[in-house]
This record gives sequence, C-alpha cells and structure tokens, in this order.
Amino acid sequence: MAGSLRLLVISGLSGSGKSVALHMLEDLGYYCVDNLPAGLLNTFVSHLVRHPESGYARAAVGLDARNRAADLAAIPGLIKDLRQAAIDCDVLFLHADDEALLRRYGDTRRRHPLAQAGRSLREAIGEERRLLRPVTDAADLVLDTTQTSVHQLRETIRQRVDARQSGRLSILFESFGFK
Repeated sequence: MAGSLRLLVISGLSGSGKSVALHMLEDLGYYCVDNLPAGLLNTFVSHLVRHPESGYARAAVGLDARNRAADLAAIPGLIKDLRQAAIDCDVLFLHADDEALLRRYGDTRRRHPLAQAGRSLREAIGEERRLLRPVTDAADLVLDTTQTSVHQLRETIRQRVDARQSGRLSILFESFGFK
C-alpha cells in the first residue's frame, strides 16, 4: 500500500488559503484532515498504510502554527522518511504578504490563532512565519496568494493535482506589469 499512497501536506499562514486548498482537494476525491497535530502525522500515515481497505489512497493533511515548535521542526525529516518508505508525498505551502493577511483578518473579523493578549495581529503573523519556517523550507511548492482570489486558488490547486495525477509536468505561467 505504501507505494500507492498519495499524501499532500498543506501548510501555510493563517488566512493564506489552506482551508480553500483542502476543500478543493476534498472535491477532487482526497480524504482531508485539517489541523492535524504535526506529532500525529506519522501515526495517521501508518494507519493509512496498515488499512488499505479504507479507500484512502489519496489523503491531504492541513498543518498550521498551532503545533508545538519541535513538532513543526521535525516535519522535514518526517517527509524525507515518508518518501524513503515509498510514499508519494508533497508539501504545499501557502503564504501572502502581511498587508493582505491583515486585510483578510479585518474583513472576516476572525481572531488569528496566535493572537494573545498584548500581541498585535502583525506580531502574531511574524511569529507564525517563524514557527512555520521548517515547513516552508521543506515545501515542494510555495504559492503566494497575495493577489489570488478564492476561485483562482481553487483552480490552481485543481490544475496542479490533475497534472500531477496524469503524469504531466505542471507549469504555471504568470505575467506581471509595472505601473
């Protein structure tokens, strides 16, 4: 079963689109678990490998900064071990610039998961970037969602997953201009 297991680890800054990505993957037939404690990732994968009858040959896991720093720091090594065990595993990291994240939090009026008494939203975002650095460094694909709508992110995820499953190389061309 290990050779047939496809695992996507989705991580990134709060407000960058992790939930949107996971919902799209679910629509594409992936079994998705959001906010899995990083320390349980190995146990989760072991369960999938030991129980192939579960039908979860394609799974996606969302990891965020609410994990212990030591567990997040261990993710690159764990990903390497999974790949050595013949598990098809990729890490997608989503981020956006601070201004976009501040705007998104202002629009939704949600509380940042690392916001505490005496810590500003900007400081919470900075701490989150620091905590997630090991996961960012281990990512196979890093997407900047600063200028990306929810619909564009869904389509990007769909295209990349479809291309990956068909064995085609996925290349995304983006253009930009100066004012």
